[in-house]
Amino acid sequence: MVDLLQVVVDEAAKAAAASAVGTVSTATRNVVSLLKERLGTGKSGKDALSSRALAAARADKEWAERLIEAVSVLHAENTSTATAGIENFRNHLALLADPPRAGLKLIVGQGGSGKTELARQLADRVQEDFPSGRVEVPLARYREGDEFDAAAVKRYVLQEFGIPHGEIPVDDEQLDRQFLSVLVTRSFVLILDDVELAAELALFTRFRTSLVLATASVYSRELKACDPTAIELKGLDVDGARQLLTDFCGKVRPGDEPVEADRLIALCDRMPFALREVGVTLAGRAGEARPVATLLDEYHATGVVDAEGVIQDSLRRTFARLSDAAVEACALLAEHPGGFFTRATAAATTGDPKVLDELIAARLTQQVGDWYSLTILVGQYARTLPADREAGFDRLLAYVRDTAVAADFRENPDRLRTYVVPSKRDWEPRVDHIDWLEWHRSLIGELVKLACLRRRYKETLQLAGSFETLVNKRWYWREFAEISDWAVKAADAKPAQLARALMMRGKARYMARWFPAALEDLDRAAEILAGPAVGITENRWRKLQASLAEFRGRFHEEHADLLVHRQAGKAEAARELAEAVRQLRVACALSTEQADAPALAIHPRMLANVLIKSGEPAEAIAVLGTMTAQGRNQARIEMVYANAYLALGEFAEARARFDSAWNQMAAQRATQYVWELRELQARLLTAEGDPGAIEVWGRLAYDATRIGHPRADRYFTALESSPADRRR
Repeated sequence: MVDLLQVVVDEAAKAAAASAVGTVSTATRNVVSLLKERLGTGKSGKDALSSRALAAARADKEWAERLIEAVSVLHAENTSTATAGIENFRNHLALLADPPRAGLKLIVGQGGSGKTELARQLADRVQEDFPSGRVEVPLARYREGDEFDAAAVKRYVLQEFGIPHGEIPVDDEQLDRQFLSVLVTRSFVLILDDVELAAELALFTRFRTSLVLATASVYSRELKACDPTAIELKGLDVDGARQLLTDFCGKVRPGDEPVEADRLIALCDRMPFALREVGVTLAGRAGEARPVATLLDEYHATGVVDAEGVIQDSLRRTFARLSDAAVEACALLAEHPGGFFTRATAAATTGDPKVLDELIAARLTQQVGDWYSLTILVGQYARTLPADREAGFDRLLAYVRDTAVAADFRENPDRLRTYVVPSKRDWEPRVDHIDWLEWHRSLIGELVKLACLRRRYKETLQLAGSFETLVNKRWYWREFAEISDWAVKAADAKPAQLARALMMRGKARYMARWFPAALEDLDRAAEILAGPAVGITENRWRKLQASLAEFRGRFHEEHADLLVHRQAGKAEAARELAEAVRQLRVACALSTEQADAPALAIHPRMLANVLIKSGEPAEAIAVLGTMTAQGRNQARIEMVYANAYLALGEFAEARARFDSAWNQMAAQRATQYVWELRELQARLLTAEGDPGAIEVWGRLAYDATRIGHPRADRYFTALESSPADRRR
């Protein structure tokens, strides 16, 4: 595990270094002041300053605490965009009068006791003390059995703080560093919903300047060790229970029957879910003379004696008022993969585009943005009802498959595919096709798994193949690695599809820096493709071989980059780059042999890029001269040209190529290359002797630090190596 204090002093040193070239906030001035107070005003680079600060922090705990406090608000302006939906009822007024303001506080209680709502109201009371806002994490989404996906939680939290998905590292090491650097520079409230394990809390309890409110249904020995004085809920305060009941009763006024209303509240054990359900039942009895007393009599006659009985009775009454179509729809949606559905996926599952409105009107759903879900108790009840669930799954699978494939073809009808292409592939939704894939990525992941488990291998491969378009445009390599696991299983007896699935999983793995596992996949794919073409034309088989050579070349390039980053040995990195060059030459030769225009617009550029890293910029330019390309790929070629000419010292040509790339990327709004372009600009200005270089490096360093980007250290190194007279 990365040393948190080391991260703190690193961020302090970055703030001090960035303050020399950029606008200085009050928080930055406070950090710099603390460093000067303890370390003096002598000049030193970021790394040296960090080393001295770490030694001082370990020797002086009081100063270390002050530094941690100062660092925690460095980026308070980058607040979380998360919001919590408040149910608007009073709950545990004594606790709200004196809420916790630091550290960890567990809230324990059975389902329906109002744990999450209490956490939200406590957060509301103290929010002004935490300038970076609030994040709420539904942990159940990231847990499957005994497996907890900590990396997915980190990525979710980073995105809640406004970090673009494409700027979040794929590999575990850099992800952990970014997670720590972002969270130590922000003071926030965190709500962890549905905690089961101490390890889930451990991700966040290290951040002492933030408040962690965690809910749990079971107060296990492990959790008790984390917080021996947890808040244990039994039900609402009496006043809060009365208010909540009134909120859901519609035109019925329980206050007109105070004695009976309190008996009804007691029957519900003052549990929020039970009160909500009995309120909905009473709302349907508006106009009766004494609706509360009458309902109590009915409960007595039918044997309803506790909160669970009240809930079950209310649900039976609610479902009895629904149409047959709505009842079956609710049963089907209770099994919707992932638990969340849109109007379109609900219509596909149920076969009825209008039935969702009836469920919404009956208050059986909850909504977050464009996504809906059944309430917890409704979902539990609906899963016990009969319905043709296989037919519902088949309809949903067909809809998502057809739309995903259409999105894939909308992006590029000519790219290499091995899945069976359905006849319907025209794009119909009135949204961007890549946006649609991104919004539905979790659903696609669930459907890939469920389709494979149902032996629906064709659809598994179609969905996995379509997802490639999303990762090519917007990353999501970690998600794709899991999807590829199922694709490999689904393609087991189909050589071409298995080779493609192995190649794509291998690529996902080396992007995540899982190099040994990636190499195994690429080697297996090579064994398959070394044989004769099976189930595919010879031409497409050769295209697969070219694609494999590309992936193997990129594998060795990524490995070389990691070795350079870790300063793990120049000789080994050089060997990796040499192998990358060899593989990419094979890819270029195979693509030329097949006259594969899409591949020839990519493979030579990749080769040229590695040649520059290998110290052969002149040969890189010769390779680029063989290419013709359009659109975004042409801009990428211009960037490689600029790097090659910069390496050769031909600055005028490098400047012309850079300007061309910059203008093309701006016109195409291609934001995924912004760091490379800005870094290239800074290196070019430095080479040209332009005093503006230091300002560009400074902005890069500041922006990278603000979002915990792994390139931050590279930019600070460039700052420190800039001539001193240009930094004044």
